[in-house]
Amino acid sequence: MGIGSPKKVLGIFVLAMLNVSVMASLRNLPLVAEYGLSAIFFFALVALLFLIPCALISAELATGWSKEGGVYLWVREAFGDKWGFFAVWVQWAHNLSWYPAILSFVATTLAYVFEPRLANNPLFILTVILSSFWGMTLLNYLGIRTSSLFSTFGVIGGTIIPGLFIIALGGYWMFSGQPIQIEISTKALIPDITGINQLVFLAGMFLAFAGLEVTAAHAKYVVNPQKNYPRAMLLSALITFFLFMLGSLAIAIVIPRSQISLVSGLMEAFSLFFNAYGFAYLLPLLALLLAIGAIAEVNSWIIGPVKALYASRSHGNLPPLLQKTNQHGTPTYLLLTQALIVSLAALVFLKMP
Repeated sequence: MGIGSPKKVLGIFVLAMLNVSVMASLRNLPLVAEYGLSAIFFFALVALLFLIPCALISAELATGWSKEGGVYLWVREAFGDKWGFFAVWVQWAHNLSWYPAILSFVATTLAYVFEPRLANNPLFILTVILSSFWGMTLLNYLGIRTSSLFSTFGVIGGTIIPGLFIIALGGYWMFSGQPIQIEISTKALIPDITGINQLVFLAGMFLAFAGLEVTAAHAKYVVNPQKNYPRAMLLSALITFFLFMLGSLAIAIVIPRSQISLVSGLMEAFSLFFNAYGFAYLLPLLALLLAIGAIAEVNSWIIGPVKALYASRSHGNLPPLLQKTNQHGTPTYLLLTQALIVSLAALVFLKMP
């Protein structure tokens, strides 16, 4: 069963990287790049209406209740135990179908590196999904310190470094006098948001920045949470915001909108981008780094909602079997149950075209 007081193993930097890994994903850059300079308007709107308020609220609640539980604990304190359990259940359950989807991206990206034809092989995709998810499940058995270090290195190597590289190339292109594929004007900054497509895109932008509250489930592992948690929140929000905004603009500057619309995925967009510079030989390395970044993103999501769900045990919301932990304080049976459900959901890839 559980052990005594947990060690404080999460500092500002590691906690910030956990938050970045939860939110930041370069997969969405080509889609955002289609909107050109007006993407800045959408980013500003999302930052003012969602990202900044969410960061401030999460930081305030996590420092006020610096215990294990996160969303469950906050909602329970406000509305009672039933609503608290409902909130954390929704947070956990909605990811179960997302894990196979994001890991299929990992599979097709790895296929781009080794053998592109494997991207259309359902058995290969299923193998990557299952081996990746079960591998990360076992990794999280080793405790939050090991899991957080894996996510930290993964998001730096697989998200931040490729993102900064793309931004640097876009900046070089712009200031070296090359033709720019977007209109640079005040008028181009303001999009037409009266159409349904723009509203759907805006909703997707809000979703892209969701997840800041997930790491609050680890609040009791944070060193000096009253000071470090708000600082980590601010740092991660800034990194994610500027990585998304500048990365999408870098692609929009180099690749014509029509070509972005015709591509079917992230690697195709980056292929156009790198070919413009003569860096095509770096594409396999970039694909490998992007796969690592996506795995780090999944790893951060795997344990956060499970920890929050586990916190509901003290109020009788979990059966005794699912309350068991190992010597690292990891709810092993909850993780195992999650892995079994995700494995069953992933079997749909065997029947998909």
